[in-house]
Amino acid sequence: MPSIVINAPPDKVFEAMCDLTRHAKWAPDNIAIEAGQEGLPQVGHTYTSSLKGKTPDQLTVTGMVPNKSFRFHSVLPNKWEFDFEMTMSPQGEGNLVSRSARITKIPLLMSPMRLVVAVAGPMFDKKLLKGMKEDLESSG
Repeated sequence: MPSIVINAPPDKVFEAMCDLTRHAKWAPDNIAIEAGQEGLPQVGHTYTSSLKGKTPDQLTVTGMVPNKSFRFHSVLPNKWEFDFEMTMSPQGEGNLVSRSARITKIPLLMSPMRLVVAVAGPMFDKKLLKGMKEDLESSG
């Protein structure tokens, strides 16, 4: 599971983890994430995530434990489904943040693609965490 130490206050790290719209800024791909409602993220809130011009993924917040963890479920247009989790814990002057994904549903004919996801997923997560670190540490 990719992880990184972010030197920022725990409340700022947790706030960033839970704001899915900010994840688009850190992603290695040019994606847009839009909230389906206004206000602070809560369990049950929905979002859409897409590459420009593509059919959006549907995201739903499934869990939040303040300054500990954030979880969301993603349903892709091709019927793949994933559960994502981000966790944080104090580490020295900062916070160790980890991100992981688990396939929860995959169309039978696409099953051989599991290996590609197993390799590419952690690389994506690592780049996203690096972007998060750079953003939070530069904004003070």
